[in-house]
Amino acid sequence: MPEASARSIAGATAAIVLLTRLRDARHIPRLVLEQGSPTKTLVIWSSALTIYGYERLVAAILRRLGLTRMPSTLAAMLSLFAGLRAQQKLAGKDSSERIARILRPGVDFLGKWMGLFLAPPLVSLDASIKALPPYSQGVWANAVALLGCGWTATHSVAAAVASRFVPANSTGSKPTAAAQKPALPAAPAKTNGSNGSEEVPLDEAVRRAWVVLGAVGYLGVACSSMLPGSLHRPVGMLCELSTTVASFSLAKLLPDKAQRVLHPLVICAVSSNLASRYVGPVAPYFDNGVGVGDRLFQWLPAAVTGLGVRMYSTTDKWLDRPEDFKCVLATCGASGCFSILATAMGAVAPQSPLSVPPPLALPMLHRSVMSALGIEGSWAVGPECDPKLAVASILITGCIGASLGNALLELCPAVFNSSSPLVRGVSMGCSAHSIGTAGLISDGDTDAAAISGASMCLAGTVHTLVLQLPGVVPGIRSLAGLPPLA
Repeated sequence: MPEASARSIAGATAAIVLLTRLRDARHIPRLVLEQGSPTKTLVIWSSALTIYGYERLVAAILRRLGLTRMPSTLAAMLSLFAGLRAQQKLAGKDSSERIARILRPGVDFLGKWMGLFLAPPLVSLDASIKALPPYSQGVWANAVALLGCGWTATHSVAAAVASRFVPANSTGSKPTAAAQKPALPAAPAKTNGSNGSEEVPLDEAVRRAWVVLGAVGYLGVACSSMLPGSLHRPVGMLCELSTTVASFSLAKLLPDKAQRVLHPLVICAVSSNLASRYVGPVAPYFDNGVGVGDRLFQWLPAAVTGLGVRMYSTTDKWLDRPEDFKCVLATCGASGCFSILATAMGAVAPQSPLSVPPPLALPMLHRSVMSALGIEGSWAVGPECDPKLAVASILITGCIGASLGNALLELCPAVFNSSSPLVRGVSMGCSAHSIGTAGLISDGDTDAAAISGASMCLAGTVHTLVLQLPGVVPGIRSLAGLPPLA
């Protein structure tokens, strides 16, 4: 379709959406003011910026000390967790809880929108795939088989180790059918706001507001020939930003089971990719640190750092009792090492029947860790390991785990103690990271989800530390037939 025709159609559609949804413009202030309160908004952004600044400070300290191989996100997350625990031991739990409460609004905000910060690497995934050599169908079939078999093996190893070390008194019942089925949301109260309009929940107001802003952006791009040149870039950036946020928010309306197959992050990335093509060179999605994708991605380290507070808040599930911590630590250590070793032997080694070329094999090394650490790990392995392909393998693995994790445990009751929330949580966190954790939450398995959230951080820590060991990365590169890093 010619570009002019595409812009005309997009502009006409945007005009129709804008006319039919113009009433939703009243929700735009709620994007800035949390529940209409400047105070609450200030609290959220103050704590979020504090976490952002803390991660930047840790990164600067690591650079000053020459520890450039240590990911600043991991160091910031673990040091924040350790600091809260030390505060609890030295000054009492009330003192550490006070600090955690101060940071909690920012942690919740960053966690809620972490998908947005993860979307940018996937937006340009098509470019990474096009840059690959024209591999045969057999190579791609091997890659898919490796992802499926890799998740199965990692999940099984983690569950087996956890079942071996789980304390006998930690076994509990799985969530009932009633607990697994999320309660239907209550109908929004039809109270009138100060302007006489019906109030809607905040999440719905955010979706509606971004749809309106998106329509303005698309209409502006379609009519860019009538706008001053100085407005072309701002309108294009509004188009891209609104597409990223609105598509991510709207995708969350899909049923939980649908989201496990078609994750909101996938919908967000595809929509943002199409929007960046529509805008064209006027406002590149990635533009030397000032594009929409660059700006969103810059917040990912802060979102990961905030997980340190979440780990602290769940210590009663996995750390406070030595028996529980022994189980979690043994499982995370075993799965973190096994995942790298199994992928190196199965995907990287040319002797393996499922071996694939290094540009596909190396990103799979990071398939079982959260995306932020997978990106850091890709940089550690070398330029042949594309972080975008690593994020794609992580996403696919997480979706497989969220869909099949508990079912695999129940297939072998003689080997896996599926009745224990500790086993369910640690095996999911070690193999399917945040997406698997979200799957446990949607199933109502809250105890297992809390343990899974901590386990994915610990397993990712083990994974990162193993890659830092002398000889590991050179050995992997040698196995792949690549020269050592300079």
